[in-house]
Amino acid sequence: MDNMPLTVTELTARIKQVLEQGFAQVEVTGEISRLTHPSSGHLYFTIKDAHAAISAVVWRTAATRLKTKPKDGQAYVFSGHLSLYEPRGSYQLVVTRIEAVGAGRLAAEFERRKQAFAQAGWFDAAHKKSIPALPQHIGIVTSATAAAFADVKKVLATRPTWLRITLSPCLVQGEAAPTSVATAIHRLNQLADKPDVILLVRGGGSIEDLWCFNDETIIKAVFESKIPVISGIGHEIDTTLTDLAADVRAATPSNAAEMACPSRETLRPQVQRLAKQLQQAISRYQDDKNWSLERTSHKIQHLLREQLQQKHSLIRHLKAALQQHEPNQLLRHDMQQFYTLKQQLLATTQNTLQKRKPRLNQHQYQLQVSAQSQLQDKKQQWQKRHEQLFAMNPQHVLKRGYAMTTDQHGQIISSSQKLQKNDVLQLHFHDGVAQTKVVTIKAER
Repeated sequence: MDNMPLTVTELTARIKQVLEQGFAQVEVTGEISRLTHPSSGHLYFTIKDAHAAISAVVWRTAATRLKTKPKDGQAYVFSGHLSLYEPRGSYQLVVTRIEAVGAGRLAAEFERRKQAFAQAGWFDAAHKKSIPALPQHIGIVTSATAAAFADVKKVLATRPTWLRITLSPCLVQGEAAPTSVATAIHRLNQLADKPDVILLVRGGGSIEDLWCFNDETIIKAVFESKIPVISGIGHEIDTTLTDLAADVRAATPSNAAEMACPSRETLRPQVQRLAKQLQQAISRYQDDKNWSLERTSHKIQHLLREQLQQKHSLIRHLKAALQQHEPNQLLRHDMQQFYTLKQQLLATTQNTLQKRKPRLNQHQYQLQVSAQSQLQDKKQQWQKRHEQLFAMNPQHVLKRGYAMTTDQHGQIISSSQKLQKNDVLQLHFHDGVAQTKVVTIKAER
């Protein structure tokens, strides 16, 4: 029994078991040839090098998840397992992942740079700049011919019409790309009219296509930019070190444009709400202004009443002072003295007559003459005094066209030397008071 030969099926089954268990996880490097895309969605091709070849397949479910789409004649690193197809007795590599040659090395370098840049603080959240809610000016760093630029412009066309766009063109792939991108960022930062935000965008591609965005030159330029940067590089599944350094990372170029500025449809209710708030604010401002004017008016009226009362008090004081020098008052005083002296004289005369009646007759004539002479002298003195007092009466002086000048404190101004330019003066006329201001002062020589 033990020496009975194996059937083809049994031998194939044993080979299948050994092959599939022994090569359950395989990585192989080679070049693709004879790539086919049947309607089933599977991919069939041959992996070869200079001396050998092996059949390979990517099942449809795995094909939809491939980050790298294989091309004929290109070399890749294939990951998968060996499987034996029993009806033909042939084996093939069932591929689950395809990476370009060198992708493993690039992944390791990516992690090394990521750690180094993180230690330098280039990814710290504390350094992230906020994106303005409603920018007026957007700068775009990308290739002028890139599809990403067209996608961004398409999105921004739905934004407010005031929005301005400035393209700072650059290379987005290849060895010269890092310096070109950094220069484009610096160029926007040096504009007199700087953008409010920068969109750094590029369409999708392989890890090699996007590798320039892991370069230190670009990372540092993004970190040092005074203008906030939104990165939109590749597809949602692509992540570069530039994305980590940017202030905001968008999934795609179009998404970056959407994040940079809200659309007109989004802004319309906000604008209406702001307009309503502005109208309310204006109304409140007008109310506050009216109340303020009302309070100011009351204050001015109160001050005017106080000043008017002060002026009235000053006038009463001046009137009282003038009354002391009023001629009629002085005349009455002199007349009273005159009548008193007259009565005293008459009393003295009567007394003298009684005592000296004998001599009175003798000197009566002389006394009468003397009395009349004295009376005449007194009348002349009184008349002279009356004329002097009449001349001193301010009311009569004022009626002749003169005016009495006082300062704001009621002090009489008697000399131009006491005046200064812009002094406010009160001019007292016989029938009222006027207020004036000193314009010029000219001293008489």
